[in-house]
Amino acid sequence: MNIREFITEYFKMSRYVALGTMDGILAVMGVILAASGVAGVAGSDIPNYVIGLTGLSGGIALAMSNAFGSFIGERAEEVRTIRELEQKMMLEEGKLDDTHIHQEAKKRIYMSMFTHGFSSFTGSFVPVVPFLVISSRISATIWTISLCFVALVLLGIYLGRVSRESLLKTSVEIIIIGVVISVISFLIGGSH
Repeated sequence: MNIREFITEYFKMSRYVALGTMDGILAVMGVILAASGVAGVAGSDIPNYVIGLTGLSGGIALAMSNAFGSFIGERAEEVRTIRELEQKMMLEEGKLDDTHIHQEAKKRIYMSMFTHGFSSFTGSFVPVVPFLVISSRISATIWTISLCFVALVLLGIYLGRVSRESLLKTSVEIIIIGVVISVISFLIGGSH
């Protein structure tokens, strides 16, 4: 598979692109906002880059969890589908192993693993970057929230195009989810 085919396959797995990116943005935004709030309330002199690295470590853990979760889930689905096909064809279990059907299933499994994990990892950078490059905690927090909501709108547009639904509707749904997570993170981290 050449790079063009790989990229095409990557975007064909739009559910994993969307799930992973949204997971990365929202989960790490929650970690960042809570950590920033706790550090602020505690009056701590924790540098912003430490908060950023905390969020990034959460993003890496999330990416790995999503990748391996996709691998296990997709493998179970693909194996079940192959076994059902063998049964319908009145073949012994395992007869389709190492066939073209089996190879294509393996390709889908690994592609879903990569897509979900990589999308989670790249999404996690959105809330992290301001804390890595801006020294003022308030400015970094404002930039994080702003960048996350811009990314969520873009994700909503992407999902609206993929699903052929209203771009506005999908963007608003995702923004509402982002607002809920932001409020909960603020309440946990900074409202003491």
